[in-house]
Amino acid sequence: MRFVRELAEPWGLLLAATSAGAAWAVQLPTVAALGVGVTVLAARAGIAAVSRPKPEAEPEEKPPPDVEPGSPEADWLRRAEAAAGGFQSISDSLAAGPLADRVADMEPIVRETVDTLRRLAGRTSATGKALARVDAGAVAAEKARLRKELKTADDDIRGDLLQSLESVQAQEDVHTRLSSAQRKLLAQLRSGALGLDGLVARAAELSAATGDSLIDTRTIGELSEQLEGIRRGVVETEEATRRSLT
Repeated sequence: MRFVRELAEPWGLLLAATSAGAAWAVQLPTVAALGVGVTVLAARAGIAAVSRPKPEAEPEEKPPPDVEPGSPEADWLRRAEAAAGGFQSISDSLAAGPLADRVADMEPIVRETVDTLRRLAGRTSATGKALARVDAGAVAAEKARLRKELKTADDDIRGDLLQSLESVQAQEDVHTRLSSAQRKLLAQLRSGALGLDGLVARAAELSAATGDSLIDTRTIGELSEQLEGIRRGVVETEEATRRSLT
């Protein structure tokens, strides 16, 4: 409680002691002098508790954008999540041994990869909504009209036409960047989801071996390398699209 904390502040205690000492010095009874000190301490704590600004809350991490239901990115995300569930099921079913240990170590990386794909899917949906706000056909038509007018424009309006053309070109550039980012995001979502599918299929194949003696260390290592390639590609795409859209 803020009031209680203020009572324990060293400066408040010092002020109270000084006030009590001053009251005793003017020959007030000891009890009355102590009462003055307590009153001063309580008053000071009350004022400080009310006037002291509350500490600012730490900013919360911004949640990822929502994934548009029924969109291609939603479908690929659902497939990646299903693959992660399949990998978890295989991990739970493996008997103790080198393969079980390696697959268990890979589970957090699979979850991390799916979390990144979820953010990419949200960004893909957000990019699609932004694209919908720019009518590429109308922008191209306006650009062509302005260029035509510039050919015969008088000097007194040429500057205005050039400024308008720059604005239209900026819209076209935005549309181009958004389109490129959307294609890249969708391609990585597809690659990530299919890569996780392939990882699950390979893990299932290894789990079907009759014993760990049939699985050499190199083969198990290849499984980890496959997952690391998927994870790295997803992370690199997230970083690249973040830079291109800022």
